[in-house]
Amino acid sequence: MSQTSPGSIEPSPQATQARQLYEQKIWPLTKEGFTDRGQEQYAASFHTVGTTPEPVILSARAINATRVYLLHTKDTEKLCERIEKELGWGVDRIKTLQVSRSEPEDIYKQVRQQIDRLDPAAPIACDPTGGTKAMVAGLAMFAFSLAEEGRTAHVYYVDNEEYDDQLRRPVAGTEYLKRLENPREVVPDWLYHRAREAYQQGDFLRAEERFRRAIEQEGRANSPEAILSCAYKLLDTAQFKQAGEKLAELLGLLQNHPYRQSPLVKHQDSIEGQKQGLEAIVQLTDALTGREKEIAPLADRSKVAWTLAALNFMADRRLKSGRTAEAVLLGYRSLEFFLQHRLALKGFDTAKPDYPQLCEIAQTNFEALQADYQRERKNAGLRLEGNLAQKSALDFISAFFLLRALKDEAAISVNANRVVGLANSRNESVFVHGFAPPKQKLANDLADVLQTFVHSGELPEVAFDPIPLT
Repeated sequence: MSQTSPGSIEPSPQATQARQLYEQKIWPLTKEGFTDRGQEQYAASFHTVGTTPEPVILSARAINATRVYLLHTKDTEKLCERIEKELGWGVDRIKTLQVSRSEPEDIYKQVRQQIDRLDPAAPIACDPTGGTKAMVAGLAMFAFSLAEEGRTAHVYYVDNEEYDDQLRRPVAGTEYLKRLENPREVVPDWLYHRAREAYQQGDFLRAEERFRRAIEQEGRANSPEAILSCAYKLLDTAQFKQAGEKLAELLGLLQNHPYRQSPLVKHQDSIEGQKQGLEAIVQLTDALTGREKEIAPLADRSKVAWTLAALNFMADRRLKSGRTAEAVLLGYRSLEFFLQHRLALKGFDTAKPDYPQLCEIAQTNFEALQADYQRERKNAGLRLEGNLAQKSALDFISAFFLLRALKDEAAISVNANRVVGLANSRNESVFVHGFAPPKQKLANDLADVLQTFVHSGELPEVAFDPIPLT
C-alpha cells in the first residue's frame, strides 16, 4: 500500500485501475493525436510546470518552438524528467529553470534573462497552464507586457471540452490548444488609451492602427480619431492630396448624428483650415511640376506658408523620432524653398534665370546687379564668381546673395555669415561632399534662420499642429 499524507483519501481500486489504463493506453494515443498548432514558428516557448505534466507535453509538442524552457519549482523538478523523456528532444533543445512558487518577480527575472539572449524580432510563446497561481499570473502578465516592447509574444494554454473528475484529467481527445489574446490588444479601453498615447507621441501610423482595432472590437464602422491619425500619417509622408481628402472625410463624418458628440466637433474650424492648407499645397506643387511650369503660385504667400508648415511638420516628427539626418535635409529644403519664393515675387525662376526681366522689375541694370552680388559675397568672405548670366540655375547660396544684392528685406534680416555657415555644414555632410553626420544643433539652427526669414517675409502664421483629441 502506498503511503498517504494525513487527512488524504486513499484512491479506490477502480480509480487506480482507471489511472493505469489512462497512462498505459489512452495517454499515448492522446499525445500522438493532439494536432493543434501554434500560430507561427517560435524561437522559444516557456511553460510553467505543475503537478500534472500532460498539458505541458501537449502544448510543447504543438507549439514546437526551437528552444523549450520548463519553469518548475523544487517540488515539480522531478516531473521535468518525464516531460523531457516524452518529448524526446534532447538537452540541447530543452532547458529547465527553477523558480519561486509564490513570487511572480522571480518568473520575470528568469524569463527576461533568456529572452534578452534572443533576437528582438524572434516570436516567443508562453504556456501558463500548470504551476501555482503566482507562477501562472507571473508568466502571463510578463508575456503580455512584452508587447509594449514591440515583441511578438503569444500566450497559450491547454483547455478541454470535458473533464473526468475521477481521473482528475481532461477526457481524452477533448483537449485543445487555446491562444489568449492580450487585453491590451483587444479590450477597447486599453486600445483607446494606447492609441491616444501614440497620437500624442506623433506616431500617427500606430495611433491609426489602434483606433481602428478599437472600433472593430466595438463593432463600429468609423472612428474620427482614426481618420485624423491617418491624415497626419499621410502628411508626414508628403501625400498632401490624400491627407486633405482624409480631413474632408473627417469633416463630413462629424456632420452625421452618431458623431456630433465627438470632442473633435469643437475643432472643426481648425480641421477645415488645415484641409484648405493642404489643398493650397497641392495647387502649388501641381503648378510647379506640371508640363508647363508656372512660378506665379510660388509668389502666393499663403500657399508658401502652408508648404513650409508641412515641411516643418515632417521635420519635427523626424527630430522627435531620432531621424536627425532627414530633419536636416527638410530644413535645408525649407530655406531653399523660401528663397525661391522671394525671387518668385520678382517674377524670377531659379531654374530658368531671366536676368533682363529681373533687372527691369528691380529697376536696375545687369552690371550693377552683378557688382552688388559680388560685393555681398566678398563681405561674407566668399570668393568672387564669374558672370551671373552664365549660371543655368541658382543654388541655395547663390539665391541668397542675389536677394541681398536686390536689397530683399528677408535676405538682409539674417546675418550672411550665418547662412554661409549653414551652407558649409551642408557641404561637409555625408549627403554632399564630406563625412560629417548631421546633428540636432544644425537642425535647430536651420529652423531659427527660417523663422527669421518667415517673419521678415511677412508670411501668414500657419501650422499643422495636431488637432487635440479632447
